[in-house]
Amino acid sequence: MAEGTETPSKAIKLPARLDTNMAPDVRSLLLGASSDGEAELRLDASEVEYIGGLCLQLILSSHARITSCSEKASEALALFGVRSQLVEGSNSEEV
Repeated sequence: MAEGTETPSKAIKLPARLDTNMAPDVRSLLLGASSDGEAELRLDASEVEYIGGLCLQLILSSHARITSCSEKASEALALFGVRSQLVEGSNSEEV
């Protein structure tokens, strides 16, 4: 039964604006989702319009992967130099 051995994943929809004011909420969201320890944490950034440094630090420390990414979020992650590290299926040569 190799089909059932895959680690289950959770998908968390991120808010549109990930700025300093949202950092406590993002932290709580990530901690709550990762507290069960059973599923790999996945993030949906398809509606993200802005990513600030503090929220990016929280995302990086959660060891989550982004499964769906808006164009603005993708651009911000590329500017921070972490798109290939965070976004599933991203090509590290893209700019």
